[in-house]
Amino acid sequence: MENSVINTKKVWHTVWQDLQPYDGRWAQAWRIALLCMLTTGVAMTYGIPEACISCYVLFFVMKSDAVESALMAIALLVLVSIMVFVLVGLTQLSIDSPPMRLALLVLSSLLFMFLGVSSMVGPLGAILALVVAFVLTMLAYIPVGELATRAVLYAWLMTAMPMGLLLIASLFIGRNPRTVLLNEMATRLELAATLLAQDSAPIEKIRTNLLSGIDDQQKRVQWIGLLHLAPKFWQPWYAHAVVHSYGVLLAAYQWHQQGVSATADTKQLAQACQRAAQQLRAKQRPSELMTTKLDNDTLHTVQQQLNALTVSTPTTSLPKEKTSFFVDDAFTNPAYFRLAVQTTLAGVLCYLIYSAADWQGIHTALITCYIVGLSNTGETLHKMILRISGCLVGVTITFIYWFVFIPHMTSVGSLMLAVFLVCLLAAWVVLGSERISYAGLQIAFAFLLINLSHMGPSVDMDMAWDRIMGILLGNFMMYVFFTYLWPYSIMNFIRKQMTQVKQALKQRDSASSLTEATVHAATAARALDLAEYELELAPLEPKTIRASTEQLQQQRLELEQAQQRLFR
Repeated sequence: MENSVINTKKVWHTVWQDLQPYDGRWAQAWRIALLCMLTTGVAMTYGIPEACISCYVLFFVMKSDAVESALMAIALLVLVSIMVFVLVGLTQLSIDSPPMRLALLVLSSLLFMFLGVSSMVGPLGAILALVVAFVLTMLAYIPVGELATRAVLYAWLMTAMPMGLLLIASLFIGRNPRTVLLNEMATRLELAATLLAQDSAPIEKIRTNLLSGIDDQQKRVQWIGLLHLAPKFWQPWYAHAVVHSYGVLLAAYQWHQQGVSATADTKQLAQACQRAAQQLRAKQRPSELMTTKLDNDTLHTVQQQLNALTVSTPTTSLPKEKTSFFVDDAFTNPAYFRLAVQTTLAGVLCYLIYSAADWQGIHTALITCYIVGLSNTGETLHKMILRISGCLVGVTITFIYWFVFIPHMTSVGSLMLAVFLVCLLAAWVVLGSERISYAGLQIAFAFLLINLSHMGPSVDMDMAWDRIMGILLGNFMMYVFFTYLWPYSIMNFIRKQMTQVKQALKQRDSASSLTEATVHAATAARALDLAEYELELAPLEPKTIRASTEQLQQQRLELEQAQQRLFR
């Protein structure tokens, strides 16, 4: 009982930490909520069906800066447009043939789900699979060819409209990737300053920052170069500044782990970090070299990393990573195809169930199957808990909204405001760690599905019940297929991540320059973070594939040793 209480307290402490604000969280959350509100208004005004899906897609496409969001929106627009062009022809072939329609649904679902988990298509794969499945399943209720074609075009509009709004928002209120990048680097220098000054440093926040690696910042550097958002001669500096700002924080944390007392030199180094951070936030390159000779080797590394930020033309080259459309083991690892099969079977079975029962109201079961990206059994169970919890929160908010606010609502504007507030809450949760983000998606999903089915504010208990039943049915089907059909233990993912950690640390130790060593350290940190998250989920797996207590302890020991090696 005591252990249960301790674990419960630990869980709530972790959730509370994941809900704390960080730089950029509020900025991204209110933009997502605003776009959902505008999407709702346009859909209600012009009678665009399934506004809930239009809003929900925004949660996947809206990224932390304007350029990445815009590129994702354009990519989705192009892909959906191509698919709609194909679907216009396919509807004429399959509208009178249920077997043909079902075959097309299965084939398209397998293709897009496979691409979504094994290639650079990523989350867009599930969105494409959802659009195609939604159109094909609706053909059973639209037996006329011309109406079916209009339904396909509505499906395109359902995706194109929010993407158009996102592109406009990115242009006028989007977060400039250059500003975001400089602020992220400045934040790392400020955190390093708190460590060096031995102030009350937020150790958990620092550790989380280090384990996030530099992948996001490296992508931003690519966007800045691709769209010429900064002078060309700045490009090499940005790429190196990302590495060395990370290196400053990493070395400062390593020094902090040594338990050495602060001296006048360390406080001077902390002040230098703070000044460099201020210059970065002012969109200037740090210019002040610190020449004081430091005795401690780790502090000397901090000094080297900080001084590297002042170099306008870096002399060392960054290690180049191989990039390809497909992941390395896309066609050798059966897990990717199995995941596509599992999702497709779950979605098709949901479709057959509500079609046989003539219960179209629970078609949200099909939608649910495509919006819950899964990869292994442990993650499936964890996300099932989050989805059900988020669904209950979304339903609770809906009932409060119905009985407290709807009696006083007289226009679509009131509904738009409600969507903004709920999506703001959901987006805040979504932008947390993997431990809680899916709960935020389900809060939004449940609220939007129940409340955006009519062209304006409405209270329909039967419809709400149908939507809830559909969500639960979809979750149940995904649980069954991912737990009992080809259950794939999360331990396989942990071993894969730990292999990457060891390889990256080996490359760090043999690196020929400080820059190269820092890049490999960041790679190891990111893989280590994923392994740590997945190891937390391992006990959730069923006994048939769950690792033994000894195996889990051994894996935790290996992970702790890797952490010590990274932060030594």
